[in-house]
Amino acid sequence: MTTIKSYLRLLMLIVLSAYVAADIGFIASEKFPVVDDFFYSRQFPIKGGNLSDIVIVGIDNNSMFKFGKLHYKRSVFAEAFCKILEGGPKVIAVDIFFDGVRDLKDDLRFINTLNNTNSNIVLAIYVKETKKLLLNNDNITSNGYFNNNELITPGNVQGIIAKSAYGGMTKLKLNPQFDELMTMYYPLPIAALSKYYNAEIDTLPIVTDKFQDRYMYINYIGGLEAFNVVPFEKVSHINPEIFKNKIVLVGVIGQTMEDFHPTPLSDKTPGIVIHANVIHTIINKRFISPLRQSYQRGCVFIAAIVVFLLFYYAKTKFSIPAAFVILLIVKLTIDYLFSRHGQYIQFFPFTLSAAFVSLFAVIFREKNHLIQPC
Repeated sequence: MTTIKSYLRLLMLIVLSAYVAADIGFIASEKFPVVDDFFYSRQFPIKGGNLSDIVIVGIDNNSMFKFGKLHYKRSVFAEAFCKILEGGPKVIAVDIFFDGVRDLKDDLRFINTLNNTNSNIVLAIYVKETKKLLLNNDNITSNGYFNNNELITPGNVQGIIAKSAYGGMTKLKLNPQFDELMTMYYPLPIAALSKYYNAEIDTLPIVTDKFQDRYMYINYIGGLEAFNVVPFEKVSHINPEIFKNKIVLVGVIGQTMEDFHPTPLSDKTPGIVIHANVIHTIINKRFISPLRQSYQRGCVFIAAIVVFLLFYYAKTKFSIPAAFVILLIVKLTIDYLFSRHGQYIQFFPFTLSAAFVSLFAVIFREKNHLIQPC
């Protein structure tokens, strides 16, 4: 009877310590943002996917040297857009905010280019500053069209990318935002994809587990080097066929500008590259699906029990390397599921819970007479 009670007490201790260890692991991963293994895991993106649908027209240092600062004459943009449109892209998404009047005559040339377009164009806006877009707010109707041209639509770029706990841009907010007139605006890459698919926003192939929470993780495939990049200054000199049936993203890539953000790829990733990775993720359905926390807790709980038993019944010189082997197997399994299937599981709770239960098992073993050495 005493032996049965002792084993029951041991069983209760194992279950309780494993449960507490799992809680400690997940609480610590939330409270200590420096330990954000999701951010680190994004440095090893899911492989595969077609990159040929996206072309970045980048305003680089040479373009700014040729045309001056970004707020140069809009006739320069009009000329570049005419060349791009000549190639027949499916969508042109412009990550540049055309605010206010620069030169009325020059601005009108740009606006007329947009009004006469026969391709889809998405213009970046800030939801709180829609009145500043080009000449005035009359350019945007309640339906989101530019001067009644249904091929032109605004796309929000204000606060659409969320940071991870570590500080890097890892999530796209899918929910629309509203201006003071309660006009609804979707994020620029989502607006571009609705034009690309010629479909309503809600029918886009965004099928992540987190869609109901109105955000999706960005599966970064790479920086500028991963995409077909055309310097803005060279647009007028190249064969426009390069833009045929493409999503053309126009934005700043020059180092002298400030549109750079921390991502798992780099501390200074151009905003237009983030948009390109968002679009690539959705087009190729390379979604990242975090495992439900209840399932993750269950996995950590089971691993904690195994580690407890290992340290309780085995000698220390054997149990320590065996625990490292167990954690290595867990890590390799997590990396495999992530790289092959986009399934994300936190690794840090496994390590912390293993450390907790191993210490607890050794202390309890020394105080009991139920030690069963190997």
